Amino acid sequence: MGIITILPSGNVNLTMWEALSVGCLTKFYQYNTTSVPGQFVYFSTRHNMVKDVTVVDTNYTEYALALKYKNFNREYTQVALYGRSPRVRMHVIQKFKAFALSRGFPRASILTPPPAANCPPS
Repeated sequence: MGIITILPSGNVNLTMWEALSVGCLTKFYQYNTTSVPGQFVYFSTRHNMVKDVTVVDTNYTEYALALKYKNFNREYTQVALYGRSPRVRMHVIQKFKAFALSRGFPRASILTPPPAANCPPS
């Protein structure tokens, strides 16, 4: 679960929460614009490198479907669905799953977890 904040520069701040047994883990990301509309880069602290993010589909008011990609030691690809509310309509989830399948992800690897309980921390 998270919040996306669009900055005046066009960059995007992403605050994500993950529910753990000991509470919420908060992660912050800044997606920086590039010269290509809908394409961003961000620094991954986990991998210590810059990664590409492309918005592949959005209706601007409800969701954005993003493709994250980087090639280092091996190809790294992730598909993410960002919604403007904790729950999105079923046809949006189906669109997300269909896109992930079209990119070669095994059906068992496509997850749509429930909202993180008790996150963000109050």
